[in-house]
Amino acid sequence: MDKTIHDAKAVFFDWDGTLVDSFLFLHKAHNYVRGVLGIELFSVEEFSGYFGQPREKLYAKLYGDKREEAKKHFEAFVYENHAKELKPIDGAKEVLDWFKDKNIPCAIVTNKKAELVKAEISAFGWDDYFITIVGAGEAPEDKPAAAPLLLAIERSQLDLKLEDIWYVGDTDNDLGCSNKAGTKTLFIADNELYSRVSGNYIIDLHVPSVESFYDLLLQNDRNTLKANTGG
Repeated sequence: MDKTIHDAKAVFFDWDGTLVDSFLFLHKAHNYVRGVLGIELFSVEEFSGYFGQPREKLYAKLYGDKREEAKKHFEAFVYENHAKELKPIDGAKEVLDWFKDKNIPCAIVTNKKAELVKAEISAFGWDDYFITIVGAGEAPEDKPAAAPLLLAIERSQLDLKLEDIWYVGDTDNDLGCSNKAGTKTLFIADNELYSRVSGNYIIDLHVPSVESFYDLLLQNDRNTLKANTGG
């Protein structure tokens, strides 16, 4: 019988777009940088094609030889504004609570700098949810390489088989990372994106939203209760 997310012994999450609604904020941050540097601003549609890409590749594409200056302006804007402007995605806290209640360890693997993520986690009051965080530049390569996820597993000191570990994300970078690492993969995406990328990756479970992910977890609880009570 195939294992499901309910059989997970550890769950590693992407951050932006998976647990945190950061798309519009990051669009705003990059447009701030582009304005400072005198570069034409992004539309939301244009920025969506870059969202979630590895940090170094993203800056090279967007800013070329101005990328180091762009990083400084971007980080200054984000440090000043991220904790007050970012919000958890609907259902994210409930999902984390579900795994916490089941004593299933969770961690973060992201292409954002870890210090930013840690500040955001603290702002949400989520410090007790994650056993480790691996951010941009900590592994030899960022996602979609397997390296950051494997580093997070190593840091977590979990003596588990890869097939018992799930990675949850919302972009093809997350899918590539999980597949290369050998973990199970849960993909949070609308049906259009799922249809577009599903032929290129192993996706063990697809849900259209974090709220539907939580509903799936609750349904398992209901089914287990029904089986145990003979209902």
